[in-house]
Amino acid sequence: MALIRFETNTSTPEERVKVITKNLIRVVARFTGEPESEIRIEIAGNRKMRMAESDEPIAHVEIRNVEIPKDRAKELTNAICPVIEDVFAIHANHIYIAVVSPRNSMWRVNGDIK
Repeated sequence: MALIRFETNTSTPEERVKVITKNLIRVVARFTGEPESEIRIEIAGNRKMRMAESDEPIAHVEIRNVEIPKDRAKELTNAICPVIEDVFAIHANHIYIAVVSPRNSMWRVNGDIK
């Protein structure tokens, strides 16, 4: 079960949250093969985040508990960045993406380890 964490220093009105939720889940499902219904997402806006001393809009995306081959990293980035650019007007060079593998980790759902 994948988890997407999206953080930004911009505001996150509900209409943007709905769009980014739908679109990020769709992208991650496509790359992982997981059903969209099993992908969780956390969204946090108005974070105190900066790039160096700049207060320009930035975003950090962490995708946890997934297996994505390294050779597909650029393809994944190329799919995620336009979604964030469209919804939050954050330029790709201000979007940071981390993919965390599930190796040596366990997730529990309904008492089962996934």
